[in-house]
Amino acid sequence: MICALCKEREANKKNTHSLTDGIIRSCLNIDGSKEREKGFYFDLSNDNAFIEFNFQRGTSVEKLETSLGREVTEEEIEKAKAIPFSVDNVFCSICESYFTEIENKFINEILPSFRNTNLTDKDKTNLTDIKTVRLFFYIQVWRTAVCDDTLKISSDIAENLRQIILNHKTFNANELNHYPLAITYLQSIGDEAEYTTNYVGYTSDRNPNLIIMNDFVIQFYEDSNAIKFFNFYGLTTEQNYNELINYKEEQFVVKIFQNDRRKQLLKDFITTDRVKQTIQYFADSFSESWLNLFGVHPPIQTTQEYLQVLTGGDEFNVLQYTKENVMEVTIQFVQSKIN
Repeated sequence: MICALCKEREANKKNTHSLTDGIIRSCLNIDGSKEREKGFYFDLSNDNAFIEFNFQRGTSVEKLETSLGREVTEEEIEKAKAIPFSVDNVFCSICESYFTEIENKFINEILPSFRNTNLTDKDKTNLTDIKTVRLFFYIQVWRTAVCDDTLKISSDIAENLRQIILNHKTFNANELNHYPLAITYLQSIGDEAEYTTNYVGYTSDRNPNLIIMNDFVIQFYEDSNAIKFFNFYGLTTEQNYNELINYKEEQFVVKIFQNDRRKQLLKDFITTDRVKQTIQYFADSFSESWLNLFGVHPPIQTTQEYLQVLTGGDEFNVLQYTKENVMEVTIQFVQSKIN
């Protein structure tokens, strides 16, 4: 296979992260540490009605099962052997060094302005090193689009980003700022374990493309005509979204989301986009199964009883179910009604 970046050399590099490991690692690890392969994460794609609760091969099974509220399945154990947000044989070692160069410059020179700085009471900050910032977030978008079908960008945009990353040393800031880009920093106050309450994932079923990578949220628009208000749980408002989108900027603005608002955003997100979606899926599936069995749809009260059994009165309990668990509960519930 030929390297996706240079399109010349053999793609011989193992374990290339689509999202920068130095940013997402503390989110994926149970205790927020920088140690590898001890965390778990959610699949954010909206084409799956079930919560895909993934974990890494070094994760403590005891802690994992406490978090899940159930035993780990064999399928999940098998999936754990894969390193999340990582690919093999897509890029070459030389191009990997380009990624590392861009990432290290951002982590060493830009990241301390966020993680090691008191941002309380600030709603935004301006960065002057536009080239470093844009290159860093461009590689997140481009690599993710190359490595995962969940996030899609047009072929022309992908090719332009490829050229920018490949030849990044020859570009200046004014040649990089033609893609509208909004970045939000989610202030995470507390010990290192606080980062594990954040998420990592991406989706392309919205405009703009959205990437959540621990304490940073990326919103990428393909051109200025695509810019419009994007209501993502209060991340921006109709009044301020335009001023937070960087486009042909002289300074790069980053929205600061204070810690309490970060917690509320994450709660709203998991409730609305995950829990409610899954509950609706369960209700629809139950109704279809009942129809197939008895020739009629179940009474509303019966469906409500079924959901009560699943949730135990707490909607968040649906996060613990695998497909096999749901099937077992459904069979038992139907049998109780027949008997």
